[in-house]
Amino acid sequence: MATHSLSCLEVAVLQKTVDVIIVGCGPVGAMAANLLGQRGISTLVVERELSAHGQSRAISVDDEAQRIFQAAGLEGELGVGFHPCKRLQYLDDDLRVLAEVDFTKLDEPNGHPVGALFQQPRMEEALRRGMARFAHVELWRGHLVESFVQGDGGLTAHVRDVITSRTTLVRAKYLLGADGAHSAIRRMLGLKLEGSTGLEHALAITVGTSSPEPDFSCYLCGPARRGFVTRTAKDEMRFDIMVPAGVDLDAVRQPESVRALIAPYIDLSTVEVRSANVYSYHSRIVSHWRVGRVFLLGDAAHLMPPFLGQGLCAGLRDALNLAWKLASVLAGAAAESLLETYEVERRDHVEALIRSSDAMGRVMMSGGALVSRLRNLLIQVLYRLPFTGPFIREFRARPVVPLRRGFLLGGVRAKDGVEGTLFPQPRVEVSDGTLARLDDVLGPGFVLLTRPGASRELRTEARTLAESLGMGAWSVLPAPHAGFASSNAVVDVGGRLGDWFLRHAVDVVVLRPDRHVYGAVSATRFAALQRSLKGHLRPRQGTGERDVRRAG
Repeated sequence: MATHSLSCLEVAVLQKTVDVIIVGCGPVGAMAANLLGQRGISTLVVERELSAHGQSRAISVDDEAQRIFQAAGLEGELGVGFHPCKRLQYLDDDLRVLAEVDFTKLDEPNGHPVGALFQQPRMEEALRRGMARFAHVELWRGHLVESFVQGDGGLTAHVRDVITSRTTLVRAKYLLGADGAHSAIRRMLGLKLEGSTGLEHALAITVGTSSPEPDFSCYLCGPARRGFVTRTAKDEMRFDIMVPAGVDLDAVRQPESVRALIAPYIDLSTVEVRSANVYSYHSRIVSHWRVGRVFLLGDAAHLMPPFLGQGLCAGLRDALNLAWKLASVLAGAAAESLLETYEVERRDHVEALIRSSDAMGRVMMSGGALVSRLRNLLIQVLYRLPFTGPFIREFRARPVVPLRRGFLLGGVRAKDGVEGTLFPQPRVEVSDGTLARLDDVLGPGFVLLTRPGASRELRTEARTLAESLGMGAWSVLPAPHAGFASSNAVVDVGGRLGDWFLRHAVDVVVLRPDRHVYGAVSATRFAALQRSLKGHLRPRQGTGERDVRRAG
């Protein structure tokens, strides 16, 4: 009886019900909200700050992260305004070029420039505009989650308005903690970020410029100055310069010190210093990314050194990985056990990135006159050798880390297997004769593709399987079929897709919503792929409100 009375009281005061609560409206939380909004998931974003901050913290994204913005529909009028990196140079203290990478000559397997820069306040503004597309996504500024209680069917959070102190009870199925390095949600769960913090600090200087020139990016290889300099937008540049141990951190932030640091790289009369902030770099990861119905993502779950520019990229991958899985479970298209693969997949990936970033930092940012000069000499030698030169010129140091285990055919990626890798995104010809990027053609869900030249029987079997599970199905046609694409076929005008099928000796590939390969098999193994998919996925039941919103 007491339990019944308490339940009635709770219902009486409960003021809001949503599918998902997201705590934190930084880039990662806002991206998760956009991706969930696309999939018709009712979402409440809770942000403590009353207004957007004006500081640029993250400044770069790779081509995978740009592909996520594409997936979220944040292009065109909703675009972030990415500034493609054209050339990366390695400079010594005398501004001599030790080596360089011409990004305009690099392959773009994901359909975007290999590296791009941005101004973070503008990025966050674009993400908020994207959230406003969806009536079922709300942003509560000036609010914080004071506490939450989990149960079998969901959780209840106490959300307080920081101005009025009024508390609202919000009922949800899941809660995402995307509230940064000092995450309150992580503290409520009793979890800590484990790892190490660098002994040195860096000074991040943001300057406004009246001209789009000079437009360059460079590693400062010392020995006197170590760090990174780049243009982030047509009207902004960023200097991240290492501060030697023992230096007064307040003194280096003073205007005269800041201007002296940036003077070798730009005409001081053309810039306005907007901010100068000291920060430490960390190599830390939380012990558990999920506790019941609560998930951590972005800086709340992991911190990594900036030397490969992967901190924000990792958080955006978290958002995409978790968003499509939550949407599948909430739609009834997959069992809740699918959510267990979030940490499995993302932890392995992040740990690999942290190791690579640490290694890059040791190589590029190591101090001392002798060590720096020896390293710079080695860079020059390696850059000119026929076997090692391409490694630098083609920027192969950038991490490409496939998923090792998780929601994959067989559960584990075989050595040199294709499962867990990102599928390429070339431009393809569609039925009206125009060219489009592959992801835009395939849509947001699971999709099955058959290789160029696949038999009619295999294409029919593939389409039947896809229709039974609510997946998309497409035939890839070779370039000679240009002008003859049908509504369920694309023409591989550049040959990249045909080369991929040929290289991996497969006839059918199933792509996950995040465009990682679930499974790729020859025609003789199609039955095994079919059994695996039917064991994990099921078509959604009913045509409720969620389906209507998603269709819209």
